[in-house]
Amino acid sequence: MYNLYFEQAAIIILTTLAVALMIRRVARERTNTLFLALICAVLLTAVVDVAEARVDNIRLRYVLNYIYFILRNGTPPLFVLYISSYMGIWHRLRGLRPLSLLTVIPYAVDLAIIFSNPVTRGVFCIDPDGTYHRGGLIYILYGIAFYYIVLCMAALIKNRRLMDFRRYIILLMFEPFNAFAVLIQMQMPYLRIEVFGTAVLAVLIAVGVQRPEEYIDSAVGINAGAGFIKDIRKTLDAGRSATVVLFKYTNHRTLRDTLGFELYTKLNRKLADKLVHINSLTASKATLYYLDRGTFAAITSYSRYNMIYNLGRMLTDYIRTPIKLGIMEVELDSRVCLINCPGDISDADSFLSFANQLEYRIPADDKLVIMSDVSESKDFKMRNEMNAIINRGIEGHNFQMYYQPIYSIEKGRFTSAEALIRLIDDEYGFVSPALFIPVAEEIGAIHHIGDYVIDEVCRFIASDTYKSMGLEYIEINVSVAQCIEADLPKKFEDTLRKYGVKTSQINLEITETAVDYDPAVTDRNIAKLSELGFSFSLDDYGTGYSNIKRVVTLPLDIVKLDKCLVDDMDNESMWIMIKNTVKMLKSMDKKILVEGVEEERALDKFKALGCDYIQGFYFSKPLPEREFVRFIRRSEEKKE
Repeated sequence: MYNLYFEQAAIIILTTLAVALMIRRVARERTNTLFLALICAVLLTAVVDVAEARVDNIRLRYVLNYIYFILRNGTPPLFVLYISSYMGIWHRLRGLRPLSLLTVIPYAVDLAIIFSNPVTRGVFCIDPDGTYHRGGLIYILYGIAFYYIVLCMAALIKNRRLMDFRRYIILLMFEPFNAFAVLIQMQMPYLRIEVFGTAVLAVLIAVGVQRPEEYIDSAVGINAGAGFIKDIRKTLDAGRSATVVLFKYTNHRTLRDTLGFELYTKLNRKLADKLVHINSLTASKATLYYLDRGTFAAITSYSRYNMIYNLGRMLTDYIRTPIKLGIMEVELDSRVCLINCPGDISDADSFLSFANQLEYRIPADDKLVIMSDVSESKDFKMRNEMNAIINRGIEGHNFQMYYQPIYSIEKGRFTSAEALIRLIDDEYGFVSPALFIPVAEEIGAIHHIGDYVIDEVCRFIASDTYKSMGLEYIEINVSVAQCIEADLPKKFEDTLRKYGVKTSQINLEITETAVDYDPAVTDRNIAKLSELGFSFSLDDYGTGYSNIKRVVTLPLDIVKLDKCLVDDMDNESMWIMIKNTVKMLKSMDKKILVEGVEEERALDKFKALGCDYIQGFYFSKPLPEREFVRFIRRSEEKKE
């Protein structure tokens, strides 16, 4: 009499596991599909084994035994396929015929032996009285199962670096533990423990290896960033060819703040659903991910290049038009790029860096950017080497200070200047601040650059040359990252003491973005700097929310009207707004500086409004220190 308790327990375990995976709607990609197939195969094996033990009809028992052996002996090769997919070495099975044959032929031999049993009775037979007997050929089936154990373990050991230790150990246990269960059942045939052992290991794999909850973004409904990191590492570390579409909308922070959490999440869910739909339409069979911060990715095999190219093109067409969210419409400032691996990017760290900095790495374009088409251009190379360029600039002292003069309307001369950082690279020459500043903030180099600016400006102010120019102060831009430095006031204090510079000789420029990034820390720093005697300007007024409360509460001496207001001054409605803004700021005893003045007509209009300072190309572009000194001296000579 057979003990079926273990088999029945296996059925309960495997049924629960299969239902759980289907309810959680785990992504339909190859590894998950193979794992589910493995669970179903083992589950059916247990069901058939229990049924065979319960029936008396000898013919039906024969049929059930044949099904049992087909399923049971199919489990090891199915596990080989599963770990090959999980480790990202599936392409080796498909690409190398000898390797694929080594996987398929042994199971074909299994099937041949099983289907020859009606003639040979070499696997099993059942006497007319219902007694079950094992034949000599069954040991060949065991031998083939042992072969698959060795094959799995060899593949796991060889590719150990493709997974973490916990997952490696669990997968390594699967076949030896199965073999141990088989040995127990060989010694005690009445104890049906084989399938139970496999069921326990399947649960371990589900909990410790697959862990879909780690890799699914439940709010968006597709794979999460952790899954992308895992999969791109496996893909590139295993030398597998793949094609990836990266999509990012760069105004994600603004939309998150404007829409609020619920609508922002709804937007990402809508984009994910659209990606799923396009993926289905194009038959690209891509695995889809949401990487956070408005970034999505789709990965598929290189053989499906045309399909995923169409996915990228259709996605680009979709996001080009406003996206409806209920009664609202949202416009995305986006980048979409198609990358071939390993041709375009060959290692995982470089790929992850590229994905994180996508908005800086490729130029703004309303079309799908094919990386291989633009990778040889100077602009693209410079963008993608920006981390190295910045580090090279720091180490090689390639940063330089430029100064743009500021004209005082009241005094009729240049009384100050704005200090601006510039980067002159040995290979690429002039590098725009619009390119290197955002990347410097991203990688943390902005702190070093900020320290350099403070030191250089103080050195310049302390020089005899500066003292002879008759300037009142120099403006220094304080970045978002600097505003939240805990030791910012002390840093300024120490540098001023080093060069013997007074706080009245420096005006600090801050933006609304910097102030709002971390208000508590920023307000504390501004209050401390104000106590030390520094004056402040609010830069870029008119571009953000133009928070009036901030203008009132911050210790501001100067408000700088952004160039966008100057560019739109001929718009009647805009000019009314400008006039009222100036009137309001003047009534609050704020000085007003107008940026971006390029024509005498603009100078005259803002001068008539009662603005205090003018800055722009009408007078001068930013100049290197020596040229700036010459410019100021020439302007003083002309006055005389």
